[in-house]
Amino acid sequence: LQSGLATIPFVVGSRVVIVKDVPAEICTQCDEPIMKSNVAAGVDRLLKHAFQSGFEVSIVTFNEPALALA
Repeated sequence: LQSGLATIPFVVGSRVVIVKDVPAEICTQCDEPIMKSNVAAGVDRLLKHAFQSGFEVSIVTFNEPALALA
């Protein structure tokens, strides 16, 4: 595993949310990102906000300081 930033797509029903710059441990063989629990909680908050927007496709950037204020 190698520390880095990942771009992760999430598909729920007909909606797609792409989250960019997610801190993760990334597998050097398959590029699968693995998030720590605090990062996953932040991504969850971003996803909830993105799905509430009503857009069919959203692209958001993970931003730890902004998530801490949410």
